[in-house]
Amino acid sequence: MRRQRVLFPLRAAATFFALQWITLFSLATLPFVAGFSFDTSRSSSSTKQTQSTPETVPETVPQEKTLLRQMQLKYRDVAESFTPSTYSPLPAFSNCHLQTISGVFLRKSEGCAYVDPDSGLTGVTKILRAVSDIDGKEDESSFWDERVRVDTQCGQDFFHADVKYAATKKTKWQSEGSKGMVVLIHGLESNSNSSLSVDMANAYVQEGFDVVCLNFRGCSGVPNDTLGGYHLGFTDDLRFFLKVISETWDKNGYDKRPIYLSGFSLGANVVVKTLGELGETAVTLYNIHGAAVTGAPYDLERNVKFIDAPGFNRAVYSGNFLRTLKKRAQFQLDTHCESDPLTDAFDYQRTMSATSIAEFDDAFIAPVYGFENNIDYYRKSSCIYFLDGVAVPLFIINAGDDPFFDPDIHPIEKSVDGGGPAPIKMQRTDHGGHLGFMFHQLSDAEKNEDRTSSWMPTELARFIHHVHHYDNREVDEKRSH
Repeated sequence: MRRQRVLFPLRAAATFFALQWITLFSLATLPFVAGFSFDTSRSSSSTKQTQSTPETVPETVPQEKTLLRQMQLKYRDVAESFTPSTYSPLPAFSNCHLQTISGVFLRKSEGCAYVDPDSGLTGVTKILRAVSDIDGKEDESSFWDERVRVDTQCGQDFFHADVKYAATKKTKWQSEGSKGMVVLIHGLESNSNSSLSVDMANAYVQEGFDVVCLNFRGCSGVPNDTLGGYHLGFTDDLRFFLKVISETWDKNGYDKRPIYLSGFSLGANVVVKTLGELGETAVTLYNIHGAAVTGAPYDLERNVKFIDAPGFNRAVYSGNFLRTLKKRAQFQLDTHCESDPLTDAFDYQRTMSATSIAEFDDAFIAPVYGFENNIDYYRKSSCIYFLDGVAVPLFIINAGDDPFFDPDIHPIEKSVDGGGPAPIKMQRTDHGGHLGFMFHQLSDAEKNEDRTSSWMPTELARFIHHVHHYDNREVDEKRSH
C-alpha cells in the first residue's frame, strides 16, 4: 500500500542531540562503559497558566455502581497475576533525552533496541554507528495491509484506519484464525507510519492478533474536513469505531472475537479515558477484554509545566510540537475560517504567538472544542480521573525519568498493587524517557527468544497474551488433552 510520507517533528532535535552525545561519549573512558551513566537533571520550573482555575474536576466513579464493581472484582486476578519483566538499559545510554529521541529514530536500527551485555565495545560501536547514520530523510512504511476510510458519526468528517492482518484476510477487519483485534491509538502529531506504531503493531501480530491503528483526523497524510481534529481527551472516534466493529461483527460471516485496546502517550490517555467512560459497557457492549498502554500522561495540568519547562524541554520537545501544531492551526484557518485572522473560532493571534504548549492549548484547543480554558481542558481530559471506572484488565508502563511528565505523579493507589478497585497493573521503570525503553540488556533467558519488537512493545503484547490466555484457559486446557 502506498503511504504518505511523514516528517517527524523531532528530527532536527535528534540530529543535534546525537552529535552532542557522540562528542560527550567519546570523551568518556570506554573500558568503564558498563559503569558509566550520563544523567542530566530535569528542570522543575513551571509555566504560568493563562487562565484562572475552574472550581470543579471530574468526579471518580461512585461506589454504588454495583455492576462495575462486580466486573472489576472478576478481572482483578487477571491483572494481579501478571508479572512485569525488568527493563535494564545499558547504563551509558540510559539518559532520558537520549532514550526519548532514539526511540523515534533508532528503534529498528541494529543493536539499538537490544544489547548483549557481554558484547562490550562491539555493542557500543553498533549504537554509535546507528546514531551517526541518522540522515534526516523522511521515513516511509509499507507495514500495513489495508487502509479503510471511516466516516465519523457526525457525517461531516472522516479518519483512516490502517489494518495489519495476523494471517490471511478472511473478511474486512478479520483474518483467518486470529485471536482477536487490537485497536492501536497513536500519540500527538504521530500516525500509523511512526516507528513506534509499527513496532507495537508488529508485537501484537506476532502474538496472533489483527491490529487496527486509528489515525486521528488529519494525521494520516490527508487533511480532514472540519475545524480541529483531535486532542488529549478526544475519545469520540475511538468510541464510534468500537460501535462500528460491534455492529459489523454481529453480521453473518463474522466471528465475535475479543477486542483489546492499546496506545502511547496521547493515545494512552485516550484509551484509559475511554475505558473509564465506558465502565462495564466496555465488556457488555463492545466485547473489550483488556488494554495495554505506555507513556500515560495521568495529570495533564501538572505535566504541561514540565514539557514547557525552560531549557532543553521547551527548546526541543515543546518547540518542535508547537511548530507542527501552529502549521496545522494555520491550515485550519485558511481552510475553514476563510483565512480570517479575526475569526471567532479561536484566538489566531495568541495561537501563532504561543511560546508554550499551555498557551497554544488555551488559545486554540480550548475554544475549538468548547472548554472554558486550558485548565478546564486538562482537568476534563486527564486520564487519572477515569482510572476508577476501568472495568477490564489494564496494563500501564511509564518511565520514572520521562521528561514530559511530573516525576511525582505515579497513582499506584489506583492499581491492584496499591489497593485500588480497578483491575489495573502499573509498571514504573527507573529509565526509558518518553516512549524510549531502548538499549535493553538481554538476560540469558531473553537471548533464547525470537524477539522482533523492542522491549516495551513486547511487554505490552505479553500482557495482552496473558489476558487472552487467562480468559481462554479452560478452552486451552481442553485442547491440550
